[in-house]
Amino acid sequence: MNRTNLRGTLQLMWNRGAAGAVALTVLLGAGTAAAAEKVVEVVHPWSSAGEAHALDALKDAVKKAGIGWKDSAIAGNDGNNQQQALQARLAAGTAPDVTQTVPNLMHAYVDQGVLTNLDAYAKEQGWDAKLSPEMRTFAMYQGSYYAIPLDEHRENMMWANKALLAKYGGQLPQNWEQFNAIAERMQKDGIIPVALGGEDWQEAQLFTSVIVGIGGKDFYTQAILQHDPAAIQSETMVKVFDQFRKVINFTDKNRIGRDWNAATQMVIDGKAGFQFIGDFAKGEFLRANKRPGEDFLCAASPGNGRAFVFITDQLAFFKQDSAEHQQIQKTFASLMVDPAVQIEFNARKGSIPTIVDVPADKFDSCAQINLADRKANQADGGMLPSFVENIGQDRDVRGVFLDVITHFANTPAMTSRQAADRLVADLKNI
Repeated sequence: MNRTNLRGTLQLMWNRGAAGAVALTVLLGAGTAAAAEKVVEVVHPWSSAGEAHALDALKDAVKKAGIGWKDSAIAGNDGNNQQQALQARLAAGTAPDVTQTVPNLMHAYVDQGVLTNLDAYAKEQGWDAKLSPEMRTFAMYQGSYYAIPLDEHRENMMWANKALLAKYGGQLPQNWEQFNAIAERMQKDGIIPVALGGEDWQEAQLFTSVIVGIGGKDFYTQAILQHDPAAIQSETMVKVFDQFRKVINFTDKNRIGRDWNAATQMVIDGKAGFQFIGDFAKGEFLRANKRPGEDFLCAASPGNGRAFVFITDQLAFFKQDSAEHQQIQKTFASLMVDPAVQIEFNARKGSIPTIVDVPADKFDSCAQINLADRKANQADGGMLPSFVENIGQDRDVRGVFLDVITHFANTPAMTSRQAADRLVADLKNI
């Protein structure tokens, strides 16, 4: 309602006497409340049951701070739908206050000149001391903070239905040979050994578990992060693709187009034995009232040991002209690094906090494994950034790896040697 119409409406109510006066008071109160309400708009892709439950922890914290939450969820297409919508908003000059993002996308936004520099927030709120070393590195660009790392996920994880696995010895496989033996028995019994969706990023996360399990941390660094041709065309990479093919053959033919959380549900329901995907899957188990150690089992993927391939969801702030919105962003930022908020959000989402020195007893056994392994890897520089989730590589390099991996996964006639050779050839053409 514009000011002219409001003034006319108020005068009409006044002329109608006491009843109008009451209505006037109500309208004035509503108008004042609406004007005073502080709202933060947050764009994100989280839509599964576990993700929504985790997001509620942030909403509750923001609400307690006296700020309303405008939820702008844009899910699907591996984050591309969100990116396209944000570019349209930026072009129209209607950027939201906050967006979920990942490091490489954050870099692109900084290059566009649309993100708020967060150095002042970081200094005032002590981010250098609070955040884990790898999170500090990837929250910064060109020497400055431009994002708040909200969670630290482990990509190279194995999930299993405990009751189903009990029929096959009950022990999680320690290497890929042990896994193959269990999976073959499951398949003969008519059980789907591995739950997987047909999206390229899901296949690539599975590939991560295989390459670390076969080649180790150093080989992952050489072949994936440095994309060294000699490493990619080595016999080790051929063995990686050979094992990846075996795992793909343990999935079902109906996986094409399946969402990741639908694949997790297959393990929850005992329709599949295993899933190899990031620890965000745990949020789905928890929302289904399943408990680690009782209903499902978790560990680093076979042969992965303590190697930790990390993913992070970051929050970045688009520049706002309004001083009020700038203050809302500052308050919002302080909440996101608050230990209580970090613990509650990450406990629900399946991840571990990006801040250090959190008490392990606040988390379940799966998270405690990851907290301990993160600490061990930080001591020897063994934290590995995910190439799948736009951290460890530029997007064009990532695209080459995902194209070849998904083509191999869906082309039975393609050999492991052909896949390795194609990776090298396609990388040269970037």
